[in-house]
Amino acid sequence: MNFLDNSLVVLSLAIAIGKLIGNIKILGISFGVTWVLFTGILFGHLGLTVDQDLLHFLKEFGLVLFVYSIGMQVGPGFFRSFRCGGMGLNCLALLVILLGVGMTLLIFRMTGISITTMVGVMSGAVTNTPGMGAAQQAFSEISSHSAPDIALGYAVAYPFGVIGCILAFIIIRKTFYRTSPVSSDAEGTAPADPVRHSDHPNLIPIFIGIASGALLGSIPVPIPGIPQPVKLGMAGGPLIVSILISHFAPKTHTTTSANLMIREIGISLFLACVGLEAGEHFVDTLINGSGLKWILYGALITVVPVMIGGLVGRYVLKTDYNTLTGVISGACTNPPALAYAEDQDSESENTSVGYAAVYPLSMFLRILAAQILIVIMCQ
Repeated sequence: MNFLDNSLVVLSLAIAIGKLIGNIKILGISFGVTWVLFTGILFGHLGLTVDQDLLHFLKEFGLVLFVYSIGMQVGPGFFRSFRCGGMGLNCLALLVILLGVGMTLLIFRMTGISITTMVGVMSGAVTNTPGMGAAQQAFSEISSHSAPDIALGYAVAYPFGVIGCILAFIIIRKTFYRTSPVSSDAEGTAPADPVRHSDHPNLIPIFIGIASGALLGSIPVPIPGIPQPVKLGMAGGPLIVSILISHFAPKTHTTTSANLMIREIGISLFLACVGLEAGEHFVDTLINGSGLKWILYGALITVVPVMIGGLVGRYVLKTDYNTLTGVISGACTNPPALAYAEDQDSESENTSVGYAAVYPLSMFLRILAAQILIVIMCQ
């Protein structure tokens, strides 16, 4: 058997090569772990595939590990941060979400492209897999057949959903924060925790928390007028549980180094799997004439709300840069953008706190928006 037919080898090489390229800086800028996504796309295009059941599992598990580690990190200071400025941060996230939905509707009206394609592009532009899945379910409910263009639009828009958000962060930093500090000593950053310095990581609460989070994320929440109930999913549920555990049971903390290792493994697995999944049809979609337009539409849905949100956050809410990028990453439900933003935030936990403060509500609203657009426009 060709060694490249081995799923473990393909996945490991995609991560290793992506991380290696991610260390390279171009004009002083490095996109870090995001390169794992593009390496996965290249591998998928070249036919280096992974068993589909394994791919799905590892993608979900990687995302769970990543968001769970975020919750463990920010839990001790999360509620204090929310009391101090959480309402304003969630209002900013809501603005970003509404702008994205508005851009989607505007493009739909101006171009005549199908709403199923546009909802897929919108979900990819904000890297929201649950929203894409919810849209597929909603369409199946009202039409009794599937709409493959939802997933295809998602796959084409996803890569620039990652890179576009990061590019917007770079522009925001160089234009809006040129003469002011990028971070401040926010009251919401976590209290020193001596337990984090223990030598032996405590794995029991991690896996109990992951199991509890998966169960929480699978609970359907019925919304009047929506054919499918909304769920927090494999990202929202574990994030909430990890925040609660680390806040109310601080002695269950694992070590800082172990937490960082879990986070890096999680986001690397997630990005590699997404890339391998999208790579098979990525180039074909680009060259068939519609793909490039979809990328453009997705870029507008990604960048315009982020830039406007950055402007409001900087000059209206007076938010420091690291908190702002965390909030926008959460509003866009964009773990790769968060990973990039955290790399720039080495002196505080403001990025993670901002992300965790808005992510649960943002995830709920993103899923709801995708379903509502399908239900209303496809009737």
